[in-house]
Amino acid sequence: MENKDKKIRIFHIVYIVIFFVICCLPLLLWVPLKNEKPIGNTSLAQFPAAADDSGKLNGEFFSQFGDYFTDHLPLRQYLVTADNYIKAQIFGSSAANVIQGKYGYIFSQETVNDYVGVTSSQRKIYNIARTVKLMQDKAELSGNNFVFTVIPNKNSLYPEYMPGRYIKGENSDLSLLSEKLGVLGVNYADMYQVLGQYGDVYLKRDTHWNGLGALYGFNAITGALGKQHKDYNGAEYTYTNDWRGDIDKLLYPVGGVRDSQYYFDTDLSGVTFLSPALEGGNDAILKELMSDHEKYDTMIKTMNIQASGKLLMMRDSFARAMLPFIIENYRSTTITRSMPFVMTSLEDETGVDVVYEIVERNLSRIVETAPIMEALETQQPQITSEESGNNIIKTDKTMSYVKIYGVLEEKYFDDDSRIFVTCKGSESRTYEAFPICESGLLGLDTPCDTGFSLILPSDLPAGEYEVSVTVTSGRGNVSTGVLTTFAYDTAADE
Repeated sequence: MENKDKKIRIFHIVYIVIFFVICCLPLLLWVPLKNEKPIGNTSLAQFPAAADDSGKLNGEFFSQFGDYFTDHLPLRQYLVTADNYIKAQIFGSSAANVIQGKYGYIFSQETVNDYVGVTSSQRKIYNIARTVKLMQDKAELSGNNFVFTVIPNKNSLYPEYMPGRYIKGENSDLSLLSEKLGVLGVNYADMYQVLGQYGDVYLKRDTHWNGLGALYGFNAITGALGKQHKDYNGAEYTYTNDWRGDIDKLLYPVGGVRDSQYYFDTDLSGVTFLSPALEGGNDAILKELMSDHEKYDTMIKTMNIQASGKLLMMRDSFARAMLPFIIENYRSTTITRSMPFVMTSLEDETGVDVVYEIVERNLSRIVETAPIMEALETQQPQITSEESGNNIIKTDKTMSYVKIYGVLEEKYFDDDSRIFVTCKGSESRTYEAFPICESGLLGLDTPCDTGFSLILPSDLPAGEYEVSVTVTSGRGNVSTGVLTTFAYDTAADE
């Protein structure tokens, strides 16, 4: 009996020692094996400061330190991979915000809301469509071309690969937006219709299309622009199983499952990369820009002496796979992923192909901040009534322009209301505003659907101006009355 008790005590001691060794293992391995690699495209948390420059203590220090410790945990990528493998392969459940689909397909959790139905109000959908229409009007007024396109989420095109527990909605923000764009006359390259004609043109382990899908997308965009370009029918390509998908990396940071990818041969002999300024030949630079590193691709500028035409493109990550086709077929390209979209260069240019490309899951970003362009002057709508309200309006002067923005009460609006800003002084000028709520500039906690924003044209005469806003609706055109006054002499700060 005494020997048995002794063995039990020894077992307890050994158990406790092993427990504490396991608990202390991350600290023991911290110096030699501290993790310095982020998972996916995220950034590693930095070690927090205990106080700011003024000496005020950081009240979020411990929570920030927790994030830092988690991100830099030794062997973290191996532990995450093992944990997600058990969840996905053994239990068949979602892990790391990745949905396990059928036949090897995986999907991003952030696309589920779009998949199951409409997520935005009718008013917001109109705001998106109207914003794009104003951009098109501006581009075309200057003698340029414009096309807008939305790349569908992968599960929007391939619902058959989604788990049965997710039911695809009859309508979505994208389907309603497509209808509204048609009503407003927007030159729209409908990628849902284009890509739906073909087989699997998306990567199984990635949120993006493959190289073949990108080629079909490029053809659709240039077709909508009437752009003459190289015919890639019969073009040489390789098809290899070497692609690590973005969501596969989230699921399995170490190892993972490779995807099959198309690589087309393109002629870059006449191409010069003006921005970013990277070392190496064209093939190496293009390979870096087409990767998902996203380190240098905020602004891409190229010149190709063997091609013709100019391109200004607002894009997201889907355009990476189109880069070889774009830069081979345009003499001059400016490709940006910085929002807001800067369109001021179009004031002095003609014949530019302006492309606005965005993925379905990011549609709401279009109305988060207004594009940088001077507003279009128009006629003030005939006012049927004037109503005061709890409205907010602000005027900002910068070194290059004057911006007027604000938010109005919902009582003025219906789903298709347009917003006009009138500046009345020695002259009276009216401009249509973007139906965009500048939540960040206004200090609002949440977005809204009743905001407005515009940049005054530089040819507005100097003087004192009273500003009023008119909102159109099926009930009539309602004016807010004078909301503010400001002195306009130059766009520069005094």
